[in-house]
Amino acid sequence: MRKIPEKYRQWLLQELPILEDTGILSAESRQPLEDYYSNQVESRAHWAAIACAVLGTLLIGGGIILLFAHNWENLSRIARTGLSFCPLAIGVALSALAICRGGTGLCETAGIFHSLAVGACIALIGQTYHLPSNTPDFLLVWALLILPLIFMLPSTGAYLFYITLICSWSGAAQNEYGQALGFWLLLIPAVVHVIRLIRHEAPSELLSLWGLMLMLPIALGIVLERTVPGLWIVGYASFLSLSGLLGLRLFPTKSGWRNPLQTVGVAGITVLAYIFTWQNVWHDIGWSNTRHYGNYQEWGIWCDSVITLGLALAWALTAVKARQRNSLPTLILCSFPLLASAGFFFAASSGGELINALLFNAYMLGLGLAYLTQGCRNTQLRQVNYGMAVLGLLLITRFFDSDFGFLARGLAFILMGSCFLVTNLIMARKKHQLGGAQS
Repeated sequence: MRKIPEKYRQWLLQELPILEDTGILSAESRQPLEDYYSNQVESRAHWAAIACAVLGTLLIGGGIILLFAHNWENLSRIARTGLSFCPLAIGVALSALAICRGGTGLCETAGIFHSLAVGACIALIGQTYHLPSNTPDFLLVWALLILPLIFMLPSTGAYLFYITLICSWSGAAQNEYGQALGFWLLLIPAVVHVIRLIRHEAPSELLSLWGLMLMLPIALGIVLERTVPGLWIVGYASFLSLSGLLGLRLFPTKSGWRNPLQTVGVAGITVLAYIFTWQNVWHDIGWSNTRHYGNYQEWGIWCDSVITLGLALAWALTAVKARQRNSLPTLILCSFPLLASAGFFFAASSGGELINALLFNAYMLGLGLAYLTQGCRNTQLRQVNYGMAVLGLLLITRFFDSDFGFLARGLAFILMGSCFLVTNLIMARKKHQLGGAQS
């Protein structure tokens, strides 16, 4: 069910009597509108109160740890054990209270304190009984023990703790065991939680989605075995394009920070395309350069291939459904994996490093010009700035890569900066004139 913010509802209720007095609405038409929008208010969390509660929880937890640290060595083992479980007992009590009473502030406070208490209890018990230290096991047990808090409270803080822990576990497991395939199983509860939030249009949907989308690119780079050099090119291109297309499909009316999927997808593709403009990226890649030494696993060939193929198929299915959308982001998100895959297979077969670098330099140039043109046409200052930022990044770095003197570089920087300022000034005036003409 569609919800609207409270301030928009208040504005509409103030306008309805005016519309009735002017004869645009009748009394019979006004009453159903009031009844409808009175029940469509979007529930918003009081983030200032939540932030204070979270900060208070962290301070209390830090104070408890400092109290325990005082004369810790002088306490008996039984006393240490009892004190180690005290924060956990408090966390369990807070969580039980939050489940019974509800309330966003109480749930977040309980979730964060409980999550910290679990980690502190595990660490203190391990130190008390001199248990063998194993970082992957510690992170895994910690993550699994706080997993129920995500669904029982629910708590966004506990959810962010969980995805941070599984991402950290993937790095530690990759370093300790040489593989971290269990990450994909640990990721399932996090994805299920976000899907549930999106379906119910929960207030914490945006923050949870941002946490997931910032964690996934990092974890993907860790989990991939990289046994086949360069296969990550296809995997990352498919993943970021898939993210952007899902953002366009699930949140078609939102953009910027209110649409993490689209923002991460488009921004990630821009960064990836810029990386592809360098020749070193395309050097010695493909199955002919498969790594068989060090910590690289033989089965990594199949593992990376399956992950990459899965991401590519998911992107292809989403792109087929999104092909009817006639927009610049859709065109970019549908075409980029094809271009990246073509570059990978070309470099793997014939070693065309220079040609690929030139191709993606041209792609970056076209991307910047396309956004700049569309922004000027639609009077969208954000698109204009994005297009000029892409062009500026490409031109400036290419300038540093060439043998130009300080005078030429200085003049070029002044010229590009002037173009930024003049374009923004023209767009601001044009937008102001359009606003005045409509009023």
